[in-house]
Amino acid sequence: MSDYGTTKQEQQSVWKVLTRKSAASYMKEETVKVPVHYRKIGVEAFKSNIKMETLMLPNGMLEIGADAFRHSKLLREAALPHSIWRIGSGCFAECPALRVAYIPNSLECISEDLFKEDRRLQKVLFTKDNRTERIKKNAFYECISLERILLPSKLTYIDDRAFYRCKALKKVRFPEGLKRIGKDAFYFCGIEELELPESLEVLEERAFFKCMYLTEVRLPTHIRRIEKWVFHGCSRLQVLEIRHDPEYIGEWIINKAARIRCYRGSKVDAYCQESGFTTEYIEDGEK
Repeated sequence: MSDYGTTKQEQQSVWKVLTRKSAASYMKEETVKVPVHYRKIGVEAFKSNIKMETLMLPNGMLEIGADAFRHSKLLREAALPHSIWRIGSGCFAECPALRVAYIPNSLECISEDLFKEDRRLQKVLFTKDNRTERIKKNAFYECISLERILLPSKLTYIDDRAFYRCKALKKVRFPEGLKRIGKDAFYFCGIEELELPESLEVLEERAFFKCMYLTEVRLPTHIRRIEKWVFHGCSRLQVLEIRHDPEYIGEWIINKAARIRCYRGSKVDAYCQESGFTTEYIEDGEK
C-alpha cells in the first residue's frame, strides 16, 4: 500500500500515459522534453524517431514501455530519472548514435534487449546504491564499443547472452553477491583479467566462450556447477585453477592446450584424467 492507501496497480490506472499517438507531436524536435504530468511512456511511443538527439525525462516518470525509443537514430544519451522503477524490453535497442546510459538506483532489473545492438554505446553508469538485481537476456547484446562496466553491488544474476559479443569489453567488476552467470553471457568479449566473486555458484554453458585475451583464471570455491565449454575457445588461456570439488563439471571447459591447476587426488583431478586435460598440482600450503 502507498502512503495514500492505494496499491501500485490502482496508481497505475490513473497514470498519465504518453502514447505513440500523443508522442507524434514531438517527432520533429531535436530536443524532446517530456512534460512533468506524464508518469508513463507507452509501448513504441518514440520508436524509429529520426530527429530526436536529446531526451529529457521528468523526475516523477515511473515507467517506460517496451520498444519506446527503439531505433531512435540520433539519440545520443539515455539519462533516466531516479523515479523510474520499470523499463520495458528493447526500450533503447538499435539506437546507432547512443553513447552513454545512466541507470537509476530505483531500477531493480535491466530488461531483456534493453540496449541490444547499440554499437556505439561506450559508457553504462550505475548510480550509487543502485538496486539492480538482475541483467536479463541480450541486455547489452553486441554493444561492441563498450570497454568497461562496474556492475552494481546488489546484482545476483546475469542472464543468457547479456554481454554477447561485446568484443571491446576489457574490464568487468563483478560484485560480491553475484550467484549465477548465464549461457553465452560474455561470449567473445575482450576481457583480459577475470576476478569472480566468492559468492558465485553457477557458470552456465559457454559463459566466457572465446574470450580471447584471458590467460589465467582462478575460480571461487563456492561454485557448484561449471557447465560445458565455459572457457572453451579462449585460445590464450594457459591455466584454469580450481581449488575445490564442484558438484558438476561439464565437457570441454577449456581448450586442450590449456591446463587445469588442482589438488592431487581431488575430483577435479579425476575429471582431468578422464577428459585428457593436462594437470598442474597445487602443493600443500601454496596460496
